[in-house]
Amino acid sequence: MVDRIVPATTDADRDDAARLLGVRDEALAVAEPFLQWVIEDDFAGARPAWEQAGAVLTDDVAPWEQAKLRMLNATHSMLAYLGGLRGYETIAEAVRDAELAELAGELMTHDVVPTLSPPEGLDLTAYGTSVLERFANPALKHRTAQVAMDGSVKLPVRLLGTVRDRLEAGAEPRFASLAVAGWMVYVATGKDANGRELALDDPQAPRLRDAVAQADPGPAGLVDAMLAVETVFDGELAADKVFRSLLVEGVTSLQSR
Repeated sequence: MVDRIVPATTDADRDDAARLLGVRDEALAVAEPFLQWVIEDDFAGARPAWEQAGAVLTDDVAPWEQAKLRMLNATHSMLAYLGGLRGYETIAEAVRDAELAELAGELMTHDVVPTLSPPEGLDLTAYGTSVLERFANPALKHRTAQVAMDGSVKLPVRLLGTVRDRLEAGAEPRFASLAVAGWMVYVATGKDANGRELALDDPQAPRLRDAVAQADPGPAGLVDAMLAVETVFDGELAADKVFRSLLVEGVTSLQSR
């Protein structure tokens, strides 16, 4: 499991690197200072001493991966959709919005952390704080549009598992549901608060557009149409009344803005 934010490389990045290095690298990758490798220590024979370079060797990588997906990646998606709708072009701009930063923190604290069994050596509270600090790095210029792409594929692994676990525990996944509602409005609206286009870059874009076109008027109509996309929402989750109610509440709030 690798945890590192790597925005899409731009021509400006290549130009900056060329000035610094004296050579042009067309395969340049731009990344944040933070870097974490977690490797399952299960090899047939000898291996390099990767821990000497800072890698974490563990008997089970799954808890590390789940924490990263549900905390960092889910929060990334929330900020991409809610921030994109507000007209923010980068994640750093979105997380500097005090309201969005608070929502992102609540997502991790109230919805995600109760679903996790943290591996030894990972402090979830400290990790959540570091996630928001990393997102706020203005030098990354990680575009909300890049993080928002492929939502139909990302949501099931980033957010819907948390929603399902909280519902099964008898809790209301209010903040995770708001993030999903943000995706629905992002897909349906197609424009931000400034009237600029929000491109739908998604492998299921035709299916999603059909769902929006066939939706009954109003927030509930949009929610029901999107929940019917079975390649995103399984039947049990789509039929959950608490989840639907939270989605309608979230879509209503976002559309009213």
